[in-house]
Amino acid sequence: MAKKKTGLSSTLFRGIDPYAQDEEQPAGDVERLPVTAIRPDPGQPRRLLPAFLAEGVATGRLSPVEAMRRWLESGELPAALEALQQLAGSIERHGLINPISVRRPREGEALPDGVRYLIVTGERRYWAHVLLAVSGRRVGQGETGHDPEMIRAAVVDGGISVRAHQLIENIMREDINAVEKARGLWALRYEISGLSGEWVNDSSPSQEDDEVNDSSPVPRELVPWNRVSEELGISKRYRIFLTQVLTLSPEAQAIVQEHGLAETTIRPIVQKLRDEPELQLAALQQLVAWQMDNEAFDGQRRSITRGVEELVERLLQQKERPATTPDVQQAAAALDAEAQTRRFRRRIRGAIRFLHGLPRPERALLARDLALDTNYADVVDDMHALRDQIDELLQRVDEYRAEEHSA
Repeated sequence: MAKKKTGLSSTLFRGIDPYAQDEEQPAGDVERLPVTAIRPDPGQPRRLLPAFLAEGVATGRLSPVEAMRRWLESGELPAALEALQQLAGSIERHGLINPISVRRPREGEALPDGVRYLIVTGERRYWAHVLLAVSGRRVGQGETGHDPEMIRAAVVDGGISVRAHQLIENIMREDINAVEKARGLWALRYEISGLSGEWVNDSSPSQEDDEVNDSSPVPRELVPWNRVSEELGISKRYRIFLTQVLTLSPEAQAIVQEHGLAETTIRPIVQKLRDEPELQLAALQQLVAWQMDNEAFDGQRRSITRGVEELVERLLQQKERPATTPDVQQAAAALDAEAQTRRFRRRIRGAIRFLHGLPRPERALLARDLALDTNYADVVDDMHALRDQIDELLQRVDEYRAEEHSA
């Protein structure tokens, strides 16, 4: 019987989930460290903050608190911010159940002034502490709690195995997008090779298989790709599919990241529109519209993928007939012109059903909380902004109706 291959992830780090709240205690003495002395690892394939803020934190132009304030004001990546708010609420009530783990910088690894550690595991818990500090809240512990500007952390050795563990655990997560996974593959390849590859987060090489590409700028000290595939337990075919995602234009990659698109879903776009950046954007924008219009998207992945294949074929056909289709993006949007209106109708009706379902006593309690609890001041501001938007939209509706009656 052939001996089963055992990868780095299953030998050294079996059963460890660096983002879970119920993970094992990290090795090393646990102590309280200032949040200001810690930064996320810039080589981490998964980014929590919007890219422009993450870069500012990594270079020292922004402190974590400044970055969090700007994120809250920008409204970018609302789903990620909402999940972080929930985690911060849990830590505020129950404390930090499991400490994060950090490492000291390696030789030659430059950090901003005052920063002494990089995060190995627990970046979400770190940013939840920053969010609590920005909000003037405390970490639950005992009757009074403690200042969120200090976080429980274990200092661990920063060897290659720890870094590889960090990358492997994140690459194999189902909830990270295709661009993050592709960058993670490159970062893991550099890590296993014992080289510094933090730059892969911004400009990963696009060669799908540099083992046979003599013109590749990739350093020849890197281990072959099959070593990476073995460590992750994935096939060469799937690894190529993932790394090809980085051949998309930067604008297309940004859409994939913002909306958490999976590699299998965007595969037709990556493979058939490789040299068509405008068509990439058109196809991805339509895909995002479909995804937002379909509340049960996860259960319809296969049919969505078939739809993307058909969309790509139509876009290519339309490109071959420029006289009849002068605007590619308009042609793509026309494939489902009413999707946004239908989505708006469904969400308006959902909000109305929710409000109708609230008994009067509960409405009174809701109004009291919104009025008196400062934690919900932003909700009141959002409600006023929504009312203004609705008023403007209704005014436009009335104008269109008046024009229609006068015609």
